[in-house]
Amino acid sequence: MGERVRVYVTTCDAYLPALRPFAWLLNKNWRPNPEVVVGGFTKPDFDLPSNFTFHSIGKQEDYPFSKWTNAASKMITDLPDEVFVLMLEDMWITRGVDTKAVQVLADYMHQFRYVARIDLTGDRLYAHGMRKYGSVAHLDLIVSMPGSPYHLSLMPGLWRKEHWLSVIQPDWTPWQVELQGTPELSHKSREMIVLGTRQWPIRNILALRGGDVGKLLLNDIDETDVRELRRIGFLSHWEEEK
Repeated sequence: MGERVRVYVTTCDAYLPALRPFAWLLNKNWRPNPEVVVGGFTKPDFDLPSNFTFHSIGKQEDYPFSKWTNAASKMITDLPDEVFVLMLEDMWITRGVDTKAVQVLADYMHQFRYVARIDLTGDRLYAHGMRKYGSVAHLDLIVSMPGSPYHLSLMPGLWRKEHWLSVIQPDWTPWQVELQGTPELSHKSREMIVLGTRQWPIRNILALRGGDVGKLLLNDIDETDVRELRRIGFLSHWEEEK
């Protein structure tokens, strides 16, 4: 296997509290712990785990929500990795990660440069418009057809830097990445593809559904983990506001 893949996490000042449960669940479920780079604006006023580093993109006021891709692309440009896992801070991991699968797929992307993205969840598996593509190691690969819904989903996935920068346009929100990025990539379908697997290497929830920072969705997290997150105060930001 090649060099261990790093995880990039995007955040903003309003969502900084989500990093604490995000990091706790990631480190519990992803063994050995990966190197994680958080791209944001104001450095959090709490400590992150030792495998996490914070990369400041600039000032929050220079990157309103309508310019989300400007901030994400700056982070991706600033950092050296050609292939990386991209996640948002409210994507909390709920089960043990198949770390071998993640690394195998990262190595696959290094070998086959026309692969723009590999979904690490079941998002592409259950999307309309996919077909069997092949296999690698213990994984069954599927190819996501360019016209399928959310072809460029921002669910946890591996990305290749050069293809992100060629497809993702400035002044897009995350939703525009998923909706407008699909036809944008379709124009380049001879140059790049999006893959997924039948095996779901990562299982996660969207803890702050719809951008509602005042509402947590915890039903799919193990009850023992929820109790521990409450005990150590990592959910208090939301629950004390109720």
